[in-house]
Amino acid sequence: MASNLKVIISNPQTVIKIPSGTRMLIRRSCHATLDYEHYDRRIDVNVVFADNQMLHEYDEVRNSNFEAPEVIALPPEEDGSLGTLVISVERITELTKVYNRPFEMGIVYSAVHGVLNLLGQYYTDQSVKDAQMYKEAKILTLLGYSPIVVVDNEL
Repeated sequence: MASNLKVIISNPQTVIKIPSGTRMLIRRSCHATLDYEHYDRRIDVNVVFADNQMLHEYDEVRNSNFEAPEVIALPPEEDGSLGTLVISVERITELTKVYNRPFEMGIVYSAVHGVLNLLGQYYTDQSVKDAQMYKEAKILTLLGYSPIVVVDNEL
């Protein structure tokens, strides 16, 4: 379904060297999320690898009050685009140490979570957060990663 998806990736940050294969993980994650959501329109997703300072600057423009997010979803600036994901690879590296997860897991989770945000799905209250985290866990499992949260046995 998401074969109509074009993922455009840029890396203006210079703090963290992007490991080989990361771009492919981002593309696979975006495709898997849109497939899971049965999204089949022709669309582009822009992904920007950022450091924490760059992410903070994007966040200030949005006037949000998130504390140290690793991904920000920005609305589209042009037709044919779902929007832009700004992913702090610096923050993901920090979180891998805190949660003892591989960098790849952080990248995949950020892409999945970010695409769901681009589709208008946000954590608005606890029940919505639980439902979205369940969905994220299912998509992560489809991609071959163990979920961050434990869900039921149907995974």
